[in-house]
Amino acid sequence: MPSVRAQGVEAATETLQDLGFEVVTEEAPGYLGLGFVFSQSPGGGERVPIGSTITLSII
Repeated sequence: MPSVRAQGVEAATETLQDLGFEVVTEEAPGYLGLGFVFSQSPGGGERVPIGSTITLSII
């Protein structure tokens, strides 16, 4: 799975969905409303099955 850290939330979501993943978002601790990915779980570079749910923490 690619890392989408520091990307805008729309671009990151589209990238992951195009690869066959489900995406959910949550506000990161210290949320500022900037709309960028602070972290993702599972992390970039990990091997996960297509269809897995990826959680994006947004700053």
